[in-house]
Amino acid sequence: GPEGFTIDLSKCAAGWSNTEGITDTEIKIASHTPFSGTLADAGNINRGAEAIWAYYSKQGFFKDSAGKTRSITPVFKDDGYDPARAIPLVDEFMDSDKVFAIWGLGSASVMKTYDKINQRCVPHPFAVTGHPAWGDPVNHPWTTGILFAYNTEAVLWGSFIDQHFEELKGPDGKVTFAALIMNNDFGKSYDGGFKAYLATSPNKDKINYVTETIEPQAPTVKDPMTNLAAKNPSIFVAMLAGTPCSQAITEAAENGMRETAKYLFMPSVCKPSSQVGRAVVGDLSDGWWIMGGGGRDINSPGEDANPFIVWARQTLQDSGYNAKDSGNFGSGISIGWDWVQTIKIAGELDGGLTRANLMVAARSMEMSHPMYLDGIKFNLNGNKDAYWIEGSDLSKYDASQQSWIPQGDIIEL
Repeated sequence: GPEGFTIDLSKCAAGWSNTEGITDTEIKIASHTPFSGTLADAGNINRGAEAIWAYYSKQGFFKDSAGKTRSITPVFKDDGYDPARAIPLVDEFMDSDKVFAIWGLGSASVMKTYDKINQRCVPHPFAVTGHPAWGDPVNHPWTTGILFAYNTEAVLWGSFIDQHFEELKGPDGKVTFAALIMNNDFGKSYDGGFKAYLATSPNKDKINYVTETIEPQAPTVKDPMTNLAAKNPSIFVAMLAGTPCSQAITEAAENGMRETAKYLFMPSVCKPSSQVGRAVVGDLSDGWWIMGGGGRDINSPGEDANPFIVWARQTLQDSGYNAKDSGNFGSGISIGWDWVQTIKIAGELDGGLTRANLMVAARSMEMSHPMYLDGIKFNLNGNKDAYWIEGSDLSKYDASQQSWIPQGDIIEL
């Protein structure tokens, strides 16, 4: 591939096949995803992907250079956002289901499984996590992430504080920055990214960083949010995912932080309206901010005239889903589209669709993406650039429009 990207297939396990998981008519793609627990709504990412795969499969879109026309067959299993459950599921995918490629969700679950997946030379693109570890094409050539990197998002929070320092500082001349952090690899990557930025900030001695943690399956965030509110922060960030995001919005309103803090930030992973919209938290999300990673919300009224969004909503409806039930359906359409394009391009390479060609296609990708805002680049470039998305919007939620409204220009890094 480009920019020094290589995979030594002689190091793959005995019996490895470049075409395992595909036949003349199907492509088996597996995923471990939470369909239960506090992140159960993430299961709609898979449902959205399955809808777009079914559409393109019916169109006969996956015809490769060898003349084979295939359909995608999904193999989805529930890991409950629990790494201990994800590990045996990945073993099943490789040893029993014998799939062509694997797709996982969650930093902790992918962290526990990506070593063995790479050792087995199984394609592992589009992990639904923004952990920075996935940017490692030399040691983990078969794995890519797909989300806006969490450490980059943390850098933008730090930059925001420095740029707004005079506004944010208290009577003591310091800024109190509070964060509620999920106690796993996901939350720790946010925390580590912010601490790394803080060490280089010209205001590092004037920023008081206070934190509380919650376990991924915690039923409530009331106690840690109450503790953080007592610190009287001028800026708060929820380093969370799933149900805890909407809980943090509610608790900030109840404990007074919504009135006293100058800025309240959601994380990019909680951008879908299913986590911040009126049906979940009423209008309490009004005025919250986000480094949104540039993604479009499939349910935003501002997207009603977008022809791709109109098509995506209809495609979901044709598959028996209502896009309004979950913003994660839009995330599924987005990531499903990534798979569609990569499989199509891989199939056009010499030899047709193979595991190796899939990774070469992914590592060579450069195109605009219909589910990202204009100005956001979607590309990989071999060993030189291993992060799909390095741009973001800075947006503020408007409850009257039920939409995130960008504030200023796209930030493209």
